[in-house]
Amino acid sequence: MIGKEKIYSNKILIAAGTRPSIPKIKGLVTSHYLTSDEALRLDKQPKILTIIGGGFVAAELGHYFGSLGTVINIIQKRKSLVPNEDEEISKKFTDIFSKKYNVHLECSPQLVTQKGDKFVVQAKSSRFNKILEIESDKILLASGRVPNSDTLDLSKTGLNIDDNGFIKVDNTLATNVPGIFALGDIIGRYQFRHSANLEAQYAFYNIFNPKKKIQVDYRGMPHAIFSSPQIAGVGYTEQDLKKSGKSDYDKSIYRYIDTAMGKAIEETEGFVKFLVGRENRKILGCHIIGSQASILIHEVLVAMKSGDGTIDNISKTVHVHPALSEVISRAAITI
Repeated sequence: MIGKEKIYSNKILIAAGTRPSIPKIKGLVTSHYLTSDEALRLDKQPKILTIIGGGFVAAELGHYFGSLGTVINIIQKRKSLVPNEDEEISKKFTDIFSKKYNVHLECSPQLVTQKGDKFVVQAKSSRFNKILEIESDKILLASGRVPNSDTLDLSKTGLNIDDNGFIKVDNTLATNVPGIFALGDIIGRYQFRHSANLEAQYAFYNIFNPKKKIQVDYRGMPHAIFSSPQIAGVGYTEQDLKKSGKSDYDKSIYRYIDTAMGKAIEETEGFVKFLVGRENRKILGCHIIGSQASILIHEVLVAMKSGDGTIDNISKTVHVHPALSEVISRAAITI
């Protein structure tokens, strides 16, 4: 149903996405808070901005407003920022951001009140066992996203969804209802624009070729965080490998500053980290923090997805000197 019009089809593709998650905090609903939907459409730059959450949205928008001169407060429940990144990347990023902004880790917001034209967030710090009062012009929610499946009246279709509201699909993006497919954020696999673009190609083919559907190839699915410093990653994190009990891997870390271009641009904090299978030399993961990380990761993606997927595809390749990509080469050679 679109308005008052009923549209019929024997094939349906659901790509309805997600929306910002709104945490249940007393007083929040009357605080005129922002989400990522409104943050870049403000008429006036806030002098002080409090961000609730510590993932990639907090990192990118914190960097954006902080670069313009806004004072940034970040309230994060977890022990580090961007906690889903590799643990060494997350730790370094948290250290860097904590020097530039007011980062409050292991803090849970309890109450939002208004004080004149300011908003005050009361947050309980489990680290220091006290209540903090954080004042700002605006509050930005960066506390995750929820699927829009609840807006589609899916119960009438018999479509299966999981406990978090994401639509269940098989490896060909087909749902349990014949003729209905889904892709993108609403299926909860990879919530990136580039993953949705990949899925769209498969969905298009499978919808029109129902007797010879093909499975989505998610190998080498990367991501990047466009903050300062940038972060990029692909594959397993080291905590993933540890959690799975896998120990037959090697790792290498190489710093930007130990390359010619790294010295030239004075990149003192950045590094590349590889995780590689000990026996087969296959790249299990690569994680980068530093200048142009979102670009540098692409050499690793090609190496992972083409040929035998080993680190030797990189280490045996001649790299231009003194290009920044030498940091990838050096990290590969030392493993």
